[in-house]
Amino acid sequence: MDFHLARTEHGPPRGLRLVRVPGMILWLNGPFGVGKSTCTRLLLQQDSQARQYDPERLGWLIQRTVGLVRPGDFQDRPAWRRGVVHGAHRAARRTPTLIVPMTLLRADFTDEVLGGLRAAGHDVVHVTLHSSHETLVTRIENDTDDPAARNWRLDQASRYFEVADRLATLGPRVDTENRSAHEVAAAVLAVRDAQASGA
Repeated sequence: MDFHLARTEHGPPRGLRLVRVPGMILWLNGPFGVGKSTCTRLLLQQDSQARQYDPERLGWLIQRTVGLVRPGDFQDRPAWRRGVVHGAHRAARRTPTLIVPMTLLRADFTDEVLGGLRAAGHDVVHVTLHSSHETLVTRIENDTDDPAARNWRLDQASRYFEVADRLATLGPRVDTENRSAHEVAAAVLAVRDAQASGA
């Protein structure tokens, strides 16, 4: 299996030394509502040593501080992107597999965050969870876990399909079409294991 990693000119973030770090960061990308959180939950159930890092927690904090004065998407804030690199870097040092479920669609943001982690010595595997537009809309409309986010996710769906081909060049793409959540998680585990074995 070939893994295509994004080229980046980003060096290690300030304060991080360039040291090879054991373990792996498994970054789950894909459209909002595709099932990244569900997949992460199943992965954690199947691997007791894996841990999750949630970049949205930092985004939530930024939105409720700086965002009150300067509204906008927290991903647009350099402080969030730098904070995610530092936070994931620290978390990854304590686990053989760190799972990060987070949609990153802008190429420059993807390069900055994933490139920063790689420059800090981490093995980063980028996996895109993919579905058709029709299936994605159905999942979002039927989501009972977070119905308040339904309209926003529907509005964001087209953004993913505009960049889906580019995301597929960053690493393996797992098609979630006609697959149960458990089957998707198994496919992601297979990707992780193949990367770990150097296949």
